[in-house]
Amino acid sequence: MSTAPASRAFRLGLASALPLLVWWLGWFPGFLSSDSIDQLGQAYRFEFANFHPAFHTISIWAVTRLWEHPGAVTLAQVAAMSVVLALVARRLTGLGVPWWLAGGSMILVAAIPMVAVTTITMWKDVPYTIALTWAFAELLGMARDRRGFWTSPWGPLRLGAALGLLMLYRHNGWITVGLVAVALAVAERRRLRRLLPLVGAIVVVGVVADAVVLRAFPVDPASIEPAEVFVSDLAAVYRYRPDAFGPEDLERLRAVAPLAVWTSRYDCHDSTPLAFDPAFDTTAIRQDPATYRSLVARIVIGNLPVVLGHRWCAASYFFVPPQPTDAFFHRPPFDIPPNTLGVERRPISDRAYAMTKALYVWIEPAERLWLTWRPALVVWAGILTYGALALRRRLRPLLWPGSLIAAQLLNAAATTPAQEFRFAFGVYLLCLASLPLWWLILRPDDAAIAPVSDGS
Repeated sequence: MSTAPASRAFRLGLASALPLLVWWLGWFPGFLSSDSIDQLGQAYRFEFANFHPAFHTISIWAVTRLWEHPGAVTLAQVAAMSVVLALVARRLTGLGVPWWLAGGSMILVAAIPMVAVTTITMWKDVPYTIALTWAFAELLGMARDRRGFWTSPWGPLRLGAALGLLMLYRHNGWITVGLVAVALAVAERRRLRRLLPLVGAIVVVGVVADAVVLRAFPVDPASIEPAEVFVSDLAAVYRYRPDAFGPEDLERLRAVAPLAVWTSRYDCHDSTPLAFDPAFDTTAIRQDPATYRSLVARIVIGNLPVVLGHRWCAASYFFVPPQPTDAFFHRPPFDIPPNTLGVERRPISDRAYAMTKALYVWIEPAERLWLTWRPALVVWAGILTYGALALRRRLRPLLWPGSLIAAQLLNAAATTPAQEFRFAFGVYLLCLASLPLWWLILRPDDAAIAPVSDGS
């Protein structure tokens, strides 16, 4: 197949930067939360903590060496996002999707206000999603020619590097990486040596690079204790099954907060009211992590129906479009928090601000969240897309990029602490990027997918 259409798709896909730049010009330097301000302060002071992944904060430091302003970080995110969307367009065209549809679709994806707003938010979830999109593009390439992908080391190396970045940008990224790696190992179980470049790249980028960064920079290596992630699960069990806790267990709960706080501040939609209550102190967990990990494991395993019900409630925003009336759906904050760094919003283009603000105001009302910020409709569109691909034998190799979406969805659903768009951003974006595959579903003869045999 000629490379000209794929090159045209890539160049057209790069135009996805245009709608992102309009938002950047209008909302300069972008959207920042209190966490963003904290990380920016670390970068300015050259003192790093690993509560938010240190690699991400050091990335902020590196970018702001070129231009000491948070706008440099959000501009870098715009550039990186447009490149990976262009790469997806190129891979889609290689699979048989017309170049104009592949590239044009990526422009439309970037023009969706929820995508644009999040892309110019200074959160670790943005580079994480960019790396996830890169991995998605590489799996599209693998779906096109599985034998060719594994024969050359470059495809596995690129995929491994992308997956390794997931581990650097989120502490729970290893879950997605592990699920994908296991799926690939099962599929290639007769040729496991093929996976060596992939595994090597994951280890070098996701493990070695992280260790080097923690040693080379002034980083406090202490990270969030895993037991802290599941305090809402403990609260759910204590609320609905208090008899599951023995006297020693109750003492451990009291060491963190009064028992009344565990029940009164519990909300299955959002762990924030509990975790940030003034009376809730996780010092005891960090001082004796092994004991609390054991407590979490025992209580969760022994009360799975309650825990699964809690997790369904917490992750229901992935699948249920309507916004519950008694819950708040988190999205990038409109205002930049007060800070001592001098960071404030100063639009570069008043025209861009006026135009995009009208869109921002339109997507914000609670009665419209089912259509805008809540990801459920887009997730169901992605599920329908990959369900349709599964029905056509010739197109089943395209389930590989779908497996990445499924792995990230499982990861986010199992660990989400609140109903918040940034936790769904990667799944949301990749489901949208998958929609051009309907061209192949409706016209399977156009699919340029090499047949897979046992000897491949």
